[in-house]
Amino acid sequence: MKNRTEGLRHWRNSAAGLLASCAFLAFPNMAEAGLRVCNGSVDLVNVAIGYETDEGVRTEGWWTITSNACSQVLQEALTNKRYYLHVADGFSESRLGGDITLCIREEKFVLYDGDQCWQRGLIEADFFQIETEGAQDWTVLLSYD
Repeated sequence: MKNRTEGLRHWRNSAAGLLASCAFLAFPNMAEAGLRVCNGSVDLVNVAIGYETDEGVRTEGWWTITSNACSQVLQEALTNKRYYLHVADGFSESRLGGDITLCIREEKFVLYDGDQCWQRGLIEADFFQIETEGAQDWTVLLSYD
């Protein structure tokens, strides 16, 4: 079912002027299942993701995605209906607003439990919620409007 196209969801970060569209897109030459992030903007971006696991909320990063490129951030079939995405520019400035705050680090990381960031010596970051509608394969397209 990888050739099916779902509806788009748009949102805007007024400070950055960056739009992101979350969509299930057909990429026939790419992996059959998982989460991809495609950067349609002119800027390099660094991406962190978050999602629920049996051990709690897991956040991990970083994937660096150049302009007009994609990165497969999760390789396996998606099992959650919600994932969270944090996007920063090359200067570590957040490019997108979000509706959930989770913990990150400046260097590569895998963390559990997204609360009490400051007490644990971590950085709080806003993550945008992605609704995958139960799909096993999802692509997020970042682009300027």
